[in-house]
Amino acid sequence: MIDSTNIKAVLRLENLSLGYDRIIYRDINGSAGYGQMVAVVGANGMGKSTLLRSVAGILKYHAGKIEIEGKSVEDYSSRDLSLKISYVPSQSPRTKNLSLFDMVSAGCYSRSNWLGVIGKEDNEFVRSAIKMVGLEQFTERDSSLLSDGEFQRAAIARSLVQNSTIMLLDEPTAFLDIANRITTVKLLKDIALRENKTIIFSTHDLLQAIKLCDKIWVMGHNNFLEGDPEELIEKGAFDTMFKDSSLRFDPKLFTFL
Repeated sequence: MIDSTNIKAVLRLENLSLGYDRIIYRDINGSAGYGQMVAVVGANGMGKSTLLRSVAGILKYHAGKIEIEGKSVEDYSSRDLSLKISYVPSQSPRTKNLSLFDMVSAGCYSRSNWLGVIGKEDNEFVRSAIKMVGLEQFTERDSSLLSDGEFQRAAIARSLVQNSTIMLLDEPTAFLDIANRITTVKLLKDIALRENKTIIFSTHDLLQAIKLCDKIWVMGHNNFLEGDPEELIEKGAFDTMFKDSSLRFDPKLFTFL
């Protein structure tokens, strides 16, 4: 785990209220530092996806502040914001007859020429990212034919070549089997450490979040809490995740009973 006390914040959320036509969650105060891996946990419908999409600049928020490196997310141009934040949805669309290489190189869109052609340096960057996620043997394969686990790693590689400071992922392991869930989260942890990127992802796998993340954002029913896993366990923060439930978090088993 990274010592959070010595980490400079790259992202700050202040008194944030989220929603579409109405507020669905309010009073969010949190931060994330360079090189940290942060999990967002909470019950279904609490607004985890809405939070990530708001941070990414995809959705408007109702009130409060989202600051990246001390600057409001609203003050960034689309191009400049793409250099700060990349976003991987829970299910990326598949396109037939698009090679894995071309799929991943789409992450270089802000640096390509008017024909969408990337330069030599980015070509090497794409191949390096594909190798980093362990898919180099599939470089020319039709990306739509990849398995769910392989396709998710390809989506992560595409986010990597965007070369943003912050990577946001909405439930990246939701549709994967146990082996691919573990592989994917460990891959994200490795990227955070090796590339000094801030990785924030929503998840229902609390055990993985506790074991591998530097910080957890808990979207409880009554309030938003953040802290390192040990601190949150001591506070009983995970017991706030389910409303009117007899479920209680067992700090020894890292699960609900």
